[in-house]
Amino acid sequence: MARVAVAMGDPSGVGPEVLAKALQGGFPHPYVVVGDRAVWEEACRLAGVDLPVQPADVPVRCEGGTPFLQVDPPERGWVPGRASAEAGRAAAAWLQAAVRLALQGSADAVVFAPLNKQALRLAGLPVRDEYEFVAHLAGVREHDEVNVIPHPAGSGLLWVARATSHVPLREVPLLLDEQRVLRAVRVAHGMARRAGNPRPRVGVAALNPHAGEGGTLGDEEVRILAPAIRAAREEGMDVSGPYPADHIFRIARLGALDAVVALYHDQTQIATKLLGFERGVSVGVGYPFVMTTPSHGTAFDIVGTSRADPRPMRQALELAAALASSDG
Repeated sequence: MARVAVAMGDPSGVGPEVLAKALQGGFPHPYVVVGDRAVWEEACRLAGVDLPVQPADVPVRCEGGTPFLQVDPPERGWVPGRASAEAGRAAAAWLQAAVRLALQGSADAVVFAPLNKQALRLAGLPVRDEYEFVAHLAGVREHDEVNVIPHPAGSGLLWVARATSHVPLREVPLLLDEQRVLRAVRVAHGMARRAGNPRPRVGVAALNPHAGEGGTLGDEEVRILAPAIRAAREEGMDVSGPYPADHIFRIARLGALDAVVALYHDQTQIATKLLGFERGVSVGVGYPFVMTTPSHGTAFDIVGTSRADPRPMRQALELAAALASSDG
């Protein structure tokens, strides 16, 4: 069975409480929660669940409690619902400890509750996001993030890769090239196959309105996207497009696509959160272990209200275990 190391996320956000809710009904795989006991006990109180700490150094099966690895935060003083250096350092320490378990062979997958990128930067980490942070820890140079939701057509999963991710929108056209788009197609195709689809159909989104209208509204479709799609087809992948960005997810929703390649962050996030926010998961690609997290953020505005939905957290746990199990 897959062994899962679970980091509690930002202690100022909803991560600890959605994790407590997600684990309320038990988890069939060996796991360990990595964090701070005081934060966990408060999260359980807010969530209205009884999951007493059971000290553990590695993922284990546990009945009636929570296998828990205590990692003292570098400092306290964070405030619920607010980004801070203190919270960023705590979240980073817990994620680092979970990653260490995977790197030493004690865990097959890492799952983390939502982190806050501003808090990580306030903590002094020289990274754009948590994926880059983990890449540094794991010694990985090339890595990606893929979003996945239950397929709106009713069966399987819809995978969505991005050619660019956490960058300012004005930089997107400068970053796009044929190889970057082709890499995203390979990632989307590969993840869909890894999840059990032997021949996934991949659609590529356009950058410009109306897919550029033959170059009259921008030439990226002709100059970059069409050659990347041709190259992917030559590699044996079932790839089509570029489709207008305001239409491609409708095509997917009707069941004609199994994976989508978007060109920038919000092309992906707006559509997937509308279509499947309740079970949306982000998957790290390129690491020597499986890594997942809920697609939503720290939700500072509802911290402590017990209104945060635990379903994305539960889906992240289940998907991590399934992907790690499929690896053998």
